Amino acid sequence: MELALYVFNKQDTKHLATLLMSAIQSVSPETRMSCKDDYCTLMNSNFSCIVQDDDELVSFTREELSLNINYCVSVTIFSYSPEQALRVIFQAVNKLIAQLDKDVALTDSSSGVIFLRSNGQLIMDSHCRENPDIYDWPFDVLEGNFIEKDMAGLL
Repeated sequence: MELALYVFNKQDTKHLATLLMSAIQSVSPETRMSCKDDYCTLMNSNFSCIVQDDDELVSFTREELSLNINYCVSVTIFSYSPEQALRVIFQAVNKLIAQLDKDVALTDSSSGVIFLRSNGQLIMDSHCRENPDIYDWPFDVLEGNFIEKDMAGLL
């Protein structure tokens, strides 16, 4: 399963990776981080994240969703129990959203937009929420008020 987390970050790649690492480790302490010159990798037994400043990864999504974003965090879930990995990712994203206070989007390579936050409003894809047998996303861990919107066909 391939996810992408889009965020706006004024600092460098390592700063964003450190924020994400802190959020992930609060619910999954076995996660480790390593950084190279232009990217950082976070990994545990259920998933890996690559944090990089790559405008090519971000520009299409920024325009398609009209969001103020400049970073893409690629998330690969390779767990035998993806539900557990998704719960950790959602909990970490929830903590990260509170710290960044900017636009955010979480997408899936097969279903498109899962949820986004634009101008402070959390918006969940109604199709994902209405079909829990198809999409088993742990929306219950997200904090705050949200609206539902059919975002099918975006991305």
